[in-house]
Amino acid sequence: MIDAGGHALFYGLAAAASPLALTATFVAIRSARPRTNGMAFLSGFVLGTAIASGLGLLLGQAAVERLDSHETLEAVLALLLGIVLLTVGLRERLESPGPPEGSRASAILAGLGNVRPAAAFSMAGLLGFGGPKRLVLTFLAMASVSEAILGDAASGTLVVFYIAVATVLVWVPVGIVIVAGERAAVILERGQSWLTAHAAALRVWLSVGIGAALVVDGLARLLA
Repeated sequence: MIDAGGHALFYGLAAAASPLALTATFVAIRSARPRTNGMAFLSGFVLGTAIASGLGLLLGQAAVERLDSHETLEAVLALLLGIVLLTVGLRERLESPGPPEGSRASAILAGLGNVRPAAAFSMAGLLGFGGPKRLVLTFLAMASVSEAILGDAASGTLVVFYIAVATVLVWVPVGIVIVAGERAAVILERGQSWLTAHAAALRVWLSVGIGAALVVDGLARLLA
């Protein structure tokens, strides 16, 4: 239970550490409908993460039941993802990265400013489900839960815990808007400005930091 909880926390924090998700949240909650768009965005993001977690849990249970070397497979996946993130981060560092113009990120952010709650929900669902990095982290977290062979209540608690951690950079800003309303506008504006100015550096250091941690985690599992 402790090991599975530690891995759920680690992978959840790694999945949560996304400048894109935080920037998209700021855009949604600073739109013309801050509360309704914020709640819709949060609901979609949590649902997307929950769906990915459910799929990861099913895959993890299947791996535990059918593969004798499932622990090695999980370690190799963590190691490979870590190497990819390290490579991407170091390459962007050397190339002095700029904003991801023309990318999926730009398209999502451009569309969030003036959308209705239903569209915000849909876009957030895609972000919550995740791209390759977030999906692999979710599957690794759920594999750890499956591997621990806990009861239904304990496994469910860890899944909810992972979802809460992996969505923290969305539900905290949305919660601030719901509670504080217009009083939070200045704080959110400063936060969004700072994030926009430092997004490139954050992408690099998060990629390098998470990649290094995953490499260590993968190697530790393989050598255990």
